[in-house]
Amino acid sequence: MMCFEEWSNCVLSNCGQYDCTPAERNRRAVGDFRLRRRHGIDIAEMDCRIDRIDRQRSGIRSDDSEYLFLLMQRAGEARVIHNGAAEVLAAGDCLLMDSTRTAQIRFDGRDASFTSVHLPRALCLEGRPAAPLTGRRIPARHPLLAGLGALLAEAPEADDAADYLFDFVALLFRGDGPAPGFRDRAGRFRHACETIERHLTDTEFSIERLSALVNLSRRQLQRDFSDHGTSFTQVLAQRRARLTADHLRRAAQMNRRPVISDLAFRAGFGDLSHFNRVFRQHYAMAPGDYYASCRAVH
Repeated sequence: MMCFEEWSNCVLSNCGQYDCTPAERNRRAVGDFRLRRRHGIDIAEMDCRIDRIDRQRSGIRSDDSEYLFLLMQRAGEARVIHNGAAEVLAAGDCLLMDSTRTAQIRFDGRDASFTSVHLPRALCLEGRPAAPLTGRRIPARHPLLAGLGALLAEAPEADDAADYLFDFVALLFRGDGPAPGFRDRAGRFRHACETIERHLTDTEFSIERLSALVNLSRRQLQRDFSDHGTSFTQVLAQRRARLTADHLRRAAQMNRRPVISDLAFRAGFGDLSHFNRVFRQHYAMAPGDYYASCRAVH
């Protein structure tokens, strides 16, 4: 647990000229500050019990680097005043903050934990017709937040992961204008596949539905799938088969005997013959044999 001066110096060293104010009569044991890196991006994990953090014009003039800070509240509450808005972040909420604008983050002496993702501002704005919307809360229930959390947690080996992260943030924090797109086909295709994975259990999920969700035409989607040597139907079936296989493997680990047809229907398959054919195609064995092989391992 850091004292106030140590915690504040970590903020200054890693985030820039942000002025921290301690809670009244409390300068000892105010919190922790941990820094990690994913995809070349610094991520600060902060726990604190202070009054507030201020970004003033003098601090803006002092800093050489400019960032968009993605604030993700993990516990407690924070009141953020930024870009003409005042928002209260509860656990699971997030907000984008621009280091070129003044800001205030208030904790009022209460315990709080949050993550700050340091996104280089120029890289986030590169090639975009409009800047992402800052100062507006994204609630924890937003369907894209689970994907964002997984992206920030994944291993940093992929060369294009940082670009995908910038595109993802632009999509999440788009304003009232047209939805921003991904700047390369790989990012666009990855987003389409991840969107499919979030809707596997929808038995009526179609390429038309996917088109509406990712803001791309059916024809563009078909081209993207074709460029990757596959199709919407193939990707959907393969992901559903993988979901079923995951359930079978987990059941084997827990020494449970699942009803395979129930798992197939749960994964979105509407026809058992089709399910068995797809599963054999991807795993070179029947679902029952796959379960037995998992049991043999465990």
